[in-house]
Amino acid sequence: MATVEVHGLDLVMRHLDAVPRKLQRKILRRGLRKGAALVRDEARRRVRRRSGVLAKSITVASSRGSGQRGAVAYKVGLRSRAWYGRYLEYGHIKRGRGQKIAGGERRRAATREILKGAGQFVPPYPFMRPAADKLPRALDAVADEVRGALISGELSS
Repeated sequence: MATVEVHGLDLVMRHLDAVPRKLQRKILRRGLRKGAALVRDEARRRVRRRSGVLAKSITVASSRGSGQRGAVAYKVGLRSRAWYGRYLEYGHIKRGRGQKIAGGERRRAATREILKGAGQFVPPYPFMRPAADKLPRALDAVADEVRGALISGELSS
């Protein structure tokens, strides 16, 4: 989990607190979506491209149930079509196909083989973590969006 400290948003948040809650959520959603889109675009730029499926499956989605009632959150993640993205991000162990063994024996045999150190470790090729390093820039985009709404009078009662 990435932790980012933001300074200088106190004044913006105080002005935002004076606005009705429904309008707050509207403008925060728009700002957070823009910030998450920056992280998504950076991840798409960094990912390896063969067919382009992995890059296309990096998406922004609203995150419901973040623990606080009325909270607004967005997450950048992978669609299930690109299930192999996590193997690229964190690395994995590549092993041969092995012999076909009846039932669940094959899986247990493969697990034993991996635990013995057999197989070849494929190093990670991170693309989401470096994209998450752009969070300060994304938070600046959120702050700019909120400031712009306050200045233009969009959020006034």
